[in-house]
Amino acid sequence: MGRIKQKAEGIAVTALRRAGVPEPQLHARMRKTGRGFLLASILFIIPLVALDTVPVAAKVGLQIIYGLMVIVGVLLAFDEEKPPRR
Repeated sequence: MGRIKQKAEGIAVTALRRAGVPEPQLHARMRKTGRGFLLASILFIIPLVALDTVPVAAKVGLQIIYGLMVIVGVLLAFDEEKPPRR
């Protein structure tokens, strides 16, 4: 899981740098972006709940997009840092 998290963070940091985010704000903006992915993923699951006549291919596609957005959102939004031991 470490490689996937590093890759996702690397892509996010590169995109944020290109957008002109200052270095001291990168970590906070990356976490905010992850939370945005988690919220936006809901948009891909609502049609599956609300509509009954969605084609199977569309259902599978929406589920895959939903899953990918949740995974990326969790990887970016939450840190694995352990608190210092006392």
